[in-house]
Amino acid sequence: MFLPVPRERVELVEVIGPDGTGNDQLVAIWDSEDAQTGLTLMAGLPDGELKRCFIPAWEIRAHSTTQFLFEISFCFRCHGARLAGPTVSPEHAMIHGFDAEHSTSRELLARLQAAGEASGRSD
Repeated sequence: MFLPVPRERVELVEVIGPDGTGNDQLVAIWDSEDAQTGLTLMAGLPDGELKRCFIPAWEIRAHSTTQFLFEISFCFRCHGARLAGPTVSPEHAMIHGFDAEHSTSRELLARLQAAGEASGRSD
């Protein structure tokens, strides 16, 4: 999957997930190694066929040391990931299809869910 900036520019990743009431909440902050591991998984998501629902349960927000860079919203049901933010070019600011059944995708989802469980929230 396309990332709008090199992973090395990202210092902190906010993980947004379901809170069990239908709302989304900040469930974790990944920095250093956790942020780089998550971004490596995201960059390695294989292309796939986008379905139609796009009801994202998980989102990440990437920050440098001084600014918000981009966000990616993930719907693992319809295999879609929407990129947005100040570093995302207009041609990439859309929903991209990815193979949600691939092992890389399952590992990313497991990490997101583990972050939610650690905060008492999960989907």
